[in-house]
Amino acid sequence: MIRSAARGLVAMTAVGLVLPAAAQPPAGPADKVVVAQKGGTTKTFDGYLKFTPAGLQVVGTDGKSTPVAPADVLKVTPADFGPVDTTAVRAAEQAEEKKTKADYERAHQMYRDLRAKAAGAPERVQRYLDYKAALTKGRAADETGYDERWAEAADGAAKEWAAFVAGAKGWEVWPATRAAARVYAELGKHNEAAGVWGRLAKNPEVSPDLRLEAAIQQVDAQVRAKAYAPASTAAKALLGATPAPPGQARDRLQVLEAAAAAAGNGDFAKGVADVGKLVAGTKDPVVRGVGHGMLGELHLAAGKPREAMWEFLWVETVYNADRDEAFKAMCRLPGLFKAQGDEDREKAYHEKLRRARGAF
Repeated sequence: MIRSAARGLVAMTAVGLVLPAAAQPPAGPADKVVVAQKGGTTKTFDGYLKFTPAGLQVVGTDGKSTPVAPADVLKVTPADFGPVDTTAVRAAEQAEEKKTKADYERAHQMYRDLRAKAAGAPERVQRYLDYKAALTKGRAADETGYDERWAEAADGAAKEWAAFVAGAKGWEVWPATRAAARVYAELGKHNEAAGVWGRLAKNPEVSPDLRLEAAIQQVDAQVRAKAYAPASTAAKALLGATPAPPGQARDRLQVLEAAAAAAGNGDFAKGVADVGKLVAGTKDPVVRGVGHGMLGELHLAAGKPREAMWEFLWVETVYNADRDEAFKAMCRLPGLFKAQGDEDREKAYHEKLRRARGAF
């Protein structure tokens, strides 16, 4: 996500969530952590990724920490695989790197087989194999076309991601949650997306800024699932915290609360008016993207698919600074074009969605 990994610390403290303790490096050889840098370069750290009160950091064996944005983490490889066959791990990684559907499926099975034999391996090695298995399952689904039993493949991938999230304690819980929610959004299973975001929002291992983001995303998914009452309640609770969430987080929550409150009363016209005022009153492209997305959801719930289509197109083509918001809007568009009998644009957006999966 484009939002800073540093924001939200004060707000998360205000809503009563416990801060994780300062990170300490575990014993043993350091992992290799590859992080994206500005200008398209990468940097490799020797250390361990840990959530701290200040956010995600690479903690060196000397205890010194370097902050990193979750979206910039490209690869983490354990230095010591213990009893796990390192040659077999490398073979699975090589299959994965070929980036074809067949190779992702082969790598997924290889990681699963390795995990079944890894009972005596260090915890982070077991977690690495679980994460890689879920990742390759998801990538195989991403490479599956809509005419190739995609829904079945995607549902299996989402469930594997969700299972990983349910038991994960390490840094991988953030990208895994995001991946599960993204697949659920494309499947139109917004209740399930809200569930995985809600689990992360309550995870004491995760840094406060990401728990705040997860709480906001849970509200967003609840609105899309038409669970208006819990969405409104949660948004009001976050907005009513002392001190309130800062800046962009506050503005996004105001949009979500306005949509949920009006829709919960069945007054979609009021929701459109209220959200429209908030959109008109901000220049922030991310907040505007959230606003137009909520306007689309309100029109859709009110039985106005053409109006909804235009709002989602605003998000996808203009206010697309946040690729997660743009993707959620794109997920709605094929069905809306299909409802209007526009088969060509329905197919075009299905293909556009398939290409967009690779950006996550």
